[in-house]
Amino acid sequence: MDNATMNTAAIKPLLGEAISDAATVAILGCGSPLRGDDAAGSLIALNLADLDTRSGGRARAFYGDVAPENLTGPIKQFAPELLLIIDAVNMSLEPGELRIISKDEVGGVSFSTHILPLPILMQYLESEIGCRTLLLGIQAADLEFLADMTPAVADAVDAITSALRELLA
Repeated sequence: MDNATMNTAAIKPLLGEAISDAATVAILGCGSPLRGDDAAGSLIALNLADLDTRSGGRARAFYGDVAPENLTGPIKQFAPELLLIIDAVNMSLEPGELRIISKDEVGGVSFSTHILPLPILMQYLESEIGCRTLLLGIQAADLEFLADMTPAVADAVDAITSALRELLA
């Protein structure tokens, strides 16, 4: 998977490539709904709450909030071939820009609100389930407590939600 930076217009083909060979896909949306742009991943998971039904059981969304490690049991039970974690991160890009990042590349990315570091969670689930893990990072702009989501990140949330609905339904 190429880790090139993309704007929201390019997300559908790259997500399609990432999930095309997986029979089952888990979407784990992470981030604090109380910290502006950090809510992006969690909001996508909420937007995809009906994904299990819409995909005929092929895909399921999990709301990770600030402690996605609390969902390891349900994710293991679902046993996806691919776990796609979606989170707001600091990649020194423009707000709302996106990158698909492999587990091996996650170390150079900064996360803000998680109890357990995502690379450890990714490694654990890969070893327990035998799934492939990817992170879809959304460049955040404002992570202040009780801030509103910035327009660029809100646009990214809409684009990702729409692309995943279309690709997995």
